[in-house]
Amino acid sequence: MTLKIIDCTLREGSNAINFQFGRELTKNILKGLEGAGVKWIEMGHGYGLGASSKCNYPSPLTDEEYMDLAKDCLQVAKYGFHFNLKYSKKNDIKISARKGVHFLRIGAEINKLNEIREYINFAKENELLVFISLRKIYTVSSFKEYVKVLKKLDDWGADLIILLDSAGYMLPEDVKKFINLGKIEIKTPLGFHAHNNLQLGIANTIIAIQSGADSVDACVGGLGRSSGNVPIEILSIILEKYNWGLSLDYKKLSDLNDKYIFPLIKKENRFSSKNLLCGLTGFHSGNFSLIVEAIKKHPYIDYRDLVIAITKKEKIRISESIIESTVESLLKKHKL
Repeated sequence: MTLKIIDCTLREGSNAINFQFGRELTKNILKGLEGAGVKWIEMGHGYGLGASSKCNYPSPLTDEEYMDLAKDCLQVAKYGFHFNLKYSKKNDIKISARKGVHFLRIGAEINKLNEIREYINFAKENELLVFISLRKIYTVSSFKEYVKVLKKLDDWGADLIILLDSAGYMLPEDVKKFINLGKIEIKTPLGFHAHNNLQLGIANTIIAIQSGADSVDACVGGLGRSSGNVPIEILSIILEKYNWGLSLDYKKLSDLNDKYIFPLIKKENRFSSKNLLCGLTGFHSGNFSLIVEAIKKHPYIDYRDLVIAITKKEKIRISESIIESTVESLLKKHKL
């Protein structure tokens, strides 16, 4: 099975901005994600279908308006919504199916698993893919109990079971145990959803993939509840570094962060395009002023292409002469 990267910016990320993804912002992010090669997108109110009209934090658009927007904006990417037993009803499943939604992510507590069975069946009857989010997976009483939970969901026909590190509590070795055991015991694909409370979101996601996870979740800029989630722009670079065969355009993803996500959180941008570029190439940020000056003279060159080209030659001794010769090569190559 090809690794799925599920972008949750427009659902998980809404928790961090009081659920205020408006029409234009949602449209820009949807188009940007698809343009960057993202194939799976979760969206809608952070609390799930039906929550906007039932909780104290309404979204600018209704569930159906978000569905229509996705259908109009996306050409290839699959999109889905969260189903939360607290707010979501069977009628939401009917509406989702009628509107062309591809998947539902049904949230489940390990100790209340039986409550979701009828909704799995109903969603399958309505020809929706069913992803199960097992919240707070680390609270399971034993690995024996964990296996029982997985086998139930396997028997019930789940299309994907996603293990949630809901509090960013797990260590990489924990993730490895959960994924390894799950892959042995069931045939249903397993996914992993990291939170970044201990700044281990990326590390845990890497180990999940290495342990056989079939899907992982990420958000632009790591935007999400609490300390946030795995930044998809960083994940895209790691996929490239490990040569895991899934191509996402980190430039477009980091541009989405710079342009649309960072202004929402009004904090230091830990994952700016510049910082990502340094991580990708090994280029020292102390030399960045030289790049800025070069781009002033040649604004049609993407500064990232310039740095990538430079570091293929040299990573330590960065000089104006090396930059100038690289600029000339790029101008010739792209006929600028």
